[in-house]
Amino acid sequence: MTSRLPHPGRIARLPLILLALAAGSAASANPLTCSNATLKGTYLYNESGVLNGKPYAESGREVYDGRGGIVLSYQGSDGSGGVEKATYRVSADCIGTATYPDGQKATSFVSPDGSRFVYTIMAAPGTQPTALSGSEVRVAP
Repeated sequence: MTSRLPHPGRIARLPLILLALAAGSAASANPLTCSNATLKGTYLYNESGVLNGKPYAESGREVYDGRGGIVLSYQGSDGSGGVEKATYRVSADCIGTATYPDGQKATSFVSPDGSRFVYTIMAAPGTQPTALSGSEVRVAP
């Protein structure tokens, strides 16, 4: 029984073919292009961590208008809750910032299709440390 070896020319071309395929896929990848319009619709969220030095968790709903406005409905583990308005901005590289009436500021990493994002809150009113993180997922347009 003889084993059949591949043609030497085919082997030599394989690295060139793989390199061309890799270059083609990198060239066809779309750069991130986000804006305020990326976040539009109703999102559900949950977050947890430390708020003003105390353990804290929160869940709620945020409605993004696609133009920089948010309407937030929430319930916190400390008994807080309610409805309030906030503002947001999403840059072309899909990093968002949101500012809430109580002074909290969130930094978000947004999926380019706007279907979900993760965020961190590192500043809030008070003298004790704050470190909260969470995620949001769009549930309605």
